[in-house]
Formats: sequence, structure tokens, C-alpha cells
Amino acid sequence: MKFIIGFLLLFAGLKAIGSVPYRFSESPWISESVADEGKYHMPGMKAKPKKYWSCVGVIPVDSRNSVDETDKMRGLQYHLLCQSLAGLTNRAVEKGKSEIAVWLCDHGGKTSYKLSRQALEDMGIHEQGMQNGLELACNEYSSVDGVKVQLKGMFDGYVLTDVKNNPESGVVASVASHVYNSIIVDIRDKEYFEKAGYKMKYDATRKTTVDAWREFRNKCSKRALVIMPVQTGELREFAIKNNLFVLNLNKELGDAGAGQNISLLEEVLAWLEPNAPVYGWEQGVSEDQFVARVSKSGHPMIPCDWSYNHSLLSLLYEKGREQVLPRIFDPRSIDFKKKKNFVSFFLSDGDNIQWMMQDFASRYYDVPEAEDVKMTFGLPVATLAMMAPVQFNNLMGLQKQNCSLMEMLGGGYYYVDTYSQDHNRKTNLRVAAKRLAVSMRQYQIKLLGIMAMDVKSEAAKEAYQVYVDANDQLEGIVVLQYSPYAGGEGEVFWVTNKAGYDIPVITVKYSLWDRIHEREGSPDFIASKLKEEAQEESFSVVCVHAWSRFEGDTYGASAAKRCAERLDDRFEAINMQELVWRLRMSRRPEQTLDYLNKIY
Repeated sequence: MKFIIGFLLLFAGLKAIGSVPYRFSESPWISESVADEGKYHMPGMKAKPKKYWSCVGVIPVDSRNSVDETDKMRGLQYHLLCQSLAGLTNRAVEKGKSEIAVWLCDHGGKTSYKLSRQALEDMGIHEQGMQNGLELACNEYSSVDGVKVQLKGMFDGYVLTDVKNNPESGVVASVASHVYNSIIVDIRDKEYFEKAGYKMKYDATRKTTVDAWREFRNKCSKRALVIMPVQTGELREFAIKNNLFVLNLNKELGDAGAGQNISLLEEVLAWLEPNAPVYGWEQGVSEDQFVARVSKSGHPMIPCDWSYNHSLLSLLYEKGREQVLPRIFDPRSIDFKKKKNFVSFFLSDGDNIQWMMQDFASRYYDVPEAEDVKMTFGLPVATLAMMAPVQFNNLMGLQKQNCSLMEMLGGGYYYVDTYSQDHNRKTNLRVAAKRLAVSMRQYQIKLLGIMAMDVKSEAAKEAYQVYVDANDQLEGIVVLQYSPYAGGEGEVFWVTNKAGYDIPVITVKYSLWDRIHEREGSPDFIASKLKEEAQEESFSVVCVHAWSRFEGDTYGASAAKRCAERLDDRFEAINMQELVWRLRMSRRPEQTLDYLNKIY
């Protein structure tokens, strides 16, 4: 009799829930205040300048990292000069020594940078003008509106490089620049700057990255690290402004066989503050060579090697500003009586900051095919909101009506089963989970996507519990295996939160990927695999590899749509939030109905 009564109550509940129109709505949870609570942990710019110069000639010049240019306004030599000008000038603003900043001007016309630059104007920070790096370093300018806009005289001298003959000299100079408050000048242009009155403060022409560590480690901040290849200038403005150490893994560009700074990397990672972010990327090295080390040492990797202006992009990110919140799926709109083989597609690589700043929105996110398959998108919610809050708001506002959003991959790129295994894992994992939870709750993101080396390991399961314990608003977790992404084979683990509700941890079942594997392949192949396993009701997560191209240059949501079109009427493509709630109602009906009746 007790079972019959419970069943009748459950049926009545399903009937009531199913009668609610299908919709997105405001979340029943109240968005948290912007109080810190450990969430605002990334370096950013806290002092507001009155004006800024636009420095031209760097972005998106194709030769910006070439070492073979002879023109003083071309090549890596010029790029490093401009990055150092911007970093030192923006640091002077932060220290209260100046009211003029430098923005590296983007002539590529990316919407993200246009919006962020307009936000400076909206804050009353006006452009002084457009000048090249040589002019900014050497020219004299009169004050404007009471603001001293001249940069010459702010610097103590120059750091000398020889990037053509010693690739690591540019990396060394990126550290010496903030130590000596000196712009970076290459041996190619030494005479020009000495005629302008600059004197050499440090000679990096024969120095190595190991030399820089031995000489300058005590003058660098432990709050973060920049890892970038030799023969690049990106992120140097950010490193110089924040007094960060800069490290290259490969001693020569893209060639691991020419020597690596692996032991140095491990020493620097151990020296950093726990959970300190590591910005950038390395080229020509598999991820398990450096991301794995970053993860094991207890640091999140922030892929952002081809992005710019991170100081001004992050300006006052911790201050209250109008937030654009996502459309939140209302589970009461679901007809839970319907039984299908439900499939949810989500796009990979949503942790990639530079992608968010470039063509993510125009080519992948704000496209009609995403709506057609109710695509789910992973976004770097926690990190992007600190690094580029204007672009974060822009992406929130572009969310398609029936697409859901997911935090990806937990506040940076790392593997949850190896995270901080070398340094106080339990404490550091809890800190990472708490920071993430505060951010997700504030921005009303209810799904979490994470990655593990082995999704079925005990260490991975330990991490699932930590994330669920930290966030009582978490609806579900999607977990990828490092390689292959679908190594979990669609298995579902259940983790009980502090309120007693079971939260599903769903492993990826298949991946759309332009390579051959038993669980990875083309849209046609994955559709055939799904149809082979069709049941009365099933729940499958399919990861769409962002960089894979299929026949007819099909990628992203278009590839997902092609796969969905090859399924029959036993299947239905739904967004990830609906899949999570359908799974919860199917496997844990009584507690799920109880939860929905209490919360909604």
C-alpha cells in the first residue's frame, strides 16, 4: 500500500510538472552578491586611468613575432617593445604614479575588443590618440586636461635583447623589464633608442631563462605565472604589469628536441602560491608534458596565448557592475512522461580564453544550427568574468533561446583526479571548488564540465564529491577523459550533496572528432553507433570537438546537427540541462520530484 500511494503521488507530481509550458525563465535561486569570498583571485587592474594611448602596429600584424624583420616597426623586436611600454605604463597607473594607460590597438576589428574598449570610454577613460611604439617611447607631449600623457621619462632605461641569435633573451627581458622598470629594446634597434636618450639597465642578450630565475625570483610575484614560447610577445604586457615570472618550456620555438626547461618549470610551480593561475600555452608539446605538471602542482592552466590587453580588459573586474545572466532552463517545463533516446551535444574547449575573445561567438556560438540541436556550450565562466568581464556579459547576452551553458573546465584547465596531488591535494581542491561555486552561483550557471585523466578512478570520484559539497545549486556534472574524451563510455556516477539529493556525474559517451576511434568519429559514424544502442529510454552526452572539420567544412553545431539528422524518431536532441533533469527523474524520481516541489 505504501508503494502504491508513493507511486500515485509521483504520477500526480509528473502530471503537474509536465503541464508547465516549455520555457526558459529566471532562476528560482537569487544571484549572489559580488562579495569576494575568495572568488576574486586572479590578477587584474584595480586603478582607473584618466586617459589611454592606442599603440598601433602590433595586432594583427602577421610578422609580429618574426625575428627576421629589419624595419624598426616590424617583427618580434617591435612587438616586445610595445608590450613592455604597455606593461610598464599600466603598472605606473596601478601604483598611482600616472594617469595615462596604453592599449595595444586591434585593427582586426574583433567585437570583444571593440566592446571592451568602448567600456573604457563609458567609464570616462578617453583615448588620447593613436601612436606607434617608437613615438610613444621617444616623443614629448604636452599635458592634456591636466593629465601628463608623455611616457618618455617614466622608464629608467632599456633591457637589451638579441632575439634572433638567442630566443630566450626575449623571455628573460620580459622579467627584467619589470625588475628594472625598463622598456625592451633589441640589439637591432639599440642605436635608435640610445640616440633618444635611453641607457641600458640590463643586458639579456646572452642570458637564459634559468639565469632569469636565479637572478629575479625574489623580485617576482607568486600570484601567477606566464608560460609562453620563445619568439612570442603575447602576454608580456600582463606579466610586466603584474611583476610575474615568464617561462618557456621549449628552448627553441616548437622544438622539444632542442632542449626544455622541465626541471625549472617544476621548481617554479612549487614556488607559486597554491592554486595560482598559469597563463598562456606552449607550442609543439603535448598537453601531458606541461598541463599535467601544472595540474599535479595544484594550479589551473589558463589558455590565453593569443590574446591581448589583459590589464585593461580586467579593469575593476571585482567591482559591482550590471550583469547579464543566462537563460535558465525551468525543469518544470519538461514532459517527463515522454520516453526517448535523448542526446545532448556540447562543444569542447570552452576553457579557452583567447577563443572567447576571437571568433567563438561569430562562428560557433551565435549560429542558427546551435538552436536547431539545442546545443550546450561550455564557457570559462569563472575566469572570463575576471579577465574580460565585458566580453563575458556579451556572451551571456548572445545565448540562444534553447541552448544551455556550462562552466568549463572548473576555473581553468586541469585534471580533477591529479589536481594538486604533489602539494596538499585535499585543501587545494577544496579551495578551487569553493572559488568556482561562488562564481557559478553568482552567474547562475548550474552545470559543470570537468576533465580527468581517468574518469573512473577513485581520485576522480573524490573530486566529484568535493565539487558537489561546495555547490548546493549544482544540477549535474559532465566529465571528459583527457584522451579519448569518451573514455568514460557514458557511465553515470551519483554523488550525494549536503541536502541529501543525488547529483549525476555523466561521462561523455561519444565524440564528434575527425579521427578514427571506437568512440570518436564523424557525424555519420556516431549516429550509427547511437542507433545500434537504442533502447526505450537512454541518455547520451556527445562532445563535439571544436577543431574538427568534416565533409563540406562542417564543424561545431553544424556537425552536431548533421549527426542528429541521421538519427531516427526514437531519438531526440535536447540541451544538457534537460538531459540532466530527465536523467534525475528517471533514476531518482521521488527525490527529484521532492526537490522540484521545494525549490520551484
